[in-house]
Amino acid sequence: MSVAVAPGRSNIMVEVSICSLLGSFTVPSSRGLGLVAPEVFVGGGPASGGALAVFLGLLAVLVVSVLTQFFFITKALQRYSSGVFEAMYYVTFTTSALLASALLFREWTLLTVTDGLALLCAVTTLCVGVGLLRISQEALITWKKEEPHKRD
Repeated sequence: MSVAVAPGRSNIMVEVSICSLLGSFTVPSSRGLGLVAPEVFVGGGPASGGALAVFLGLLAVLVVSVLTQFFFITKALQRYSSGVFEAMYYVTFTTSALLASALLFREWTLLTVTDGLALLCAVTTLCVGVGLLRISQEALITWKKEEPHKRD
């Protein structure tokens, strides 16, 4: 599938990659905010000063990444078909968010071989499923009965 791009415009993967990379920051920073929030708002001991700094840092990362994502998503939706962009963005965002969470929270240490294979199957299913959805949206399906070909 090719996407027509006017002269001087970038490739769709530039916007998809930027949005996905920034999206991979939003998921772990949101998770980190949830983990440190009780210490900031309920705690009150000497560790709460460090927790407040972590909380504010994560909040800043979250706000900057979300606002930048909105900018690039808007820019991409003006340039490209929304169906194509959304499908590509969904796959790359999900993959990058899983990878970022695994790296940041060291979740790979808990994975068994079976879990790793299941994760790879899930990502493959995600990619194939989104691809099939895009193909089926553009396919022309009719229920007309074909007439037999006449022989000369």
